[in-house]
Amino acid sequence: DTPGIRGINFKPDGTRMYITNRESAPNDKKAYLIEYSLTTPFDISTATISFTGGTPKGTPLTCAPEGVGQMNYPHSIEFNSDGTRMFVTTNEGIGSFSFGVWQFKLTTPWDSTSLVCEKIYEIDIDDAEGEDQVRTLAFKPDGTRMFVGGRDLDKLRQYDLATPFDLRSGVTPGGVSADLSSIETNMRNIQFNPDGTQLFLSGNERDVGRMNKINLSTAYDITTLSSTAETFDLGSRANN
Repeated sequence: DTPGIRGINFKPDGTRMYITNRESAPNDKKAYLIEYSLTTPFDISTATISFTGGTPKGTPLTCAPEGVGQMNYPHSIEFNSDGTRMFVTTNEGIGSFSFGVWQFKLTTPWDSTSLVCEKIYEIDIDDAEGEDQVRTLAFKPDGTRMFVGGRDLDKLRQYDLATPFDLRSGVTPGGVSADLSSIETNMRNIQFNPDGTQLFLSGNERDVGRMNKINLSTAYDITTLSSTAETFDLGSRANN
């Protein structure tokens, strides 16, 4: 079902799982979303695919309102709290758009077959100091702040949203973290703990198969990240 897994997320009750998938050759960069139902919450051994349309299986990630076709190279996937909006990062531009974050509306909450693209929010290359790719993505729970990270510069960036979970207007670039290369490089994923005082960061160049926990002195403000981290070795349970 998933020749090129890129990102994963769950419905809060654990009964659905979502995977961003990159198609295999010859179209090995086209983006799909695959949705699974879990008969036992958060137990992936009980997962069955919910939608078998598309080639490969899943929903193609396209954005007709912005005048472009199918996304290339999807990465992280995040939802708002009620499942009516979904956000996916991409590390390759399409049409006149550079890389960035794609915003989708779900006309039926948590149902990926009801996706409608609303906005492609470009990450300004100059503002990002020449970052080559956008991969990581997270939101403050109230939707008023978005966090992204890339492959090359080993920094996180935060953006303030005037309207929660809506990138269509009122997005203001905010702070930039310190260089995190002493902790991790080639970022792949970030997550916060529930109160925003800890950040979990993974990558794939320093030591494959590890997770880093970094403290924040001010909740959900990546400019206050500690310069040190607690590292957890995932061993054979994870690889590149």
